[in-house]
Amino acid sequence: MNPANIITSMLSMTTTLDPRMAALLFTICCIGEFGLITVPYVLESIWLLIGYQLGAGELSPLHMIGLWLAAQFGRQAGAAALYQMAKLGAAPIVKLFQFLRLSRLIPKKFLNSRIVDKVDLLSPFSVAYGRFIGLGIPLTLTLAVKKKRKVLMLGILISSVIWDAIYLVLGIAGGTTTEIKPAYMFLASIGLVTLIYFITFLVRRIIKRFRPPKLAVEDKNVGTERT
Repeated sequence: MNPANIITSMLSMTTTLDPRMAALLFTICCIGEFGLITVPYVLESIWLLIGYQLGAGELSPLHMIGLWLAAQFGRQAGAAALYQMAKLGAAPIVKLFQFLRLSRLIPKKFLNSRIVDKVDLLSPFSVAYGRFIGLGIPLTLTLAVKKKRKVLMLGILISSVIWDAIYLVLGIAGGTTTEIKPAYMFLASIGLVTLIYFITFLVRRIIKRFRPPKLAVEDKNVGTERT
């Protein structure tokens, strides 16, 4: 299939509450809770395109909310599935992650992490923050052990609202101020996501550089325990 046709088809699915786009968002977010979606740009680009179409008046706010709910239901469903597996014990999850060759995400290592211990598991805001720094899977497993389903669901909701809104707002800003051809709009979204990734990388490097020595030592001990 012609790449131009693929781009056009994808853009057309972001101009309405298309069942195909809703299913795609649900699937990506659902399996993403297991750490299975690691390809960059996919979800972020979709949100930028949806925001752009909303800002340009091609997509109604009601349809945008419908697409966002599809993504939210996907996250909640994926987290609920992982939550239930954790309640059955660590063995099934370890086997699943080994089968999928995701040994770096084996939960037993995460559950022993001091970083997870620093998160307030009674606060959904703390859980949302933990998801932002890459602790989504370990926090889900830990909250399952502690039987904190509501905290997990609220944490996912809060983090989703903030994270998705960032890309939607950027897309809306582009849609209301510029008029770009579909193909160029797709390329522009990729470039913007790349810029966001680069800024995030720099911020993490700066935080790591100026992190207190005591915390750095604790992280080193955590790495030693994991080996």
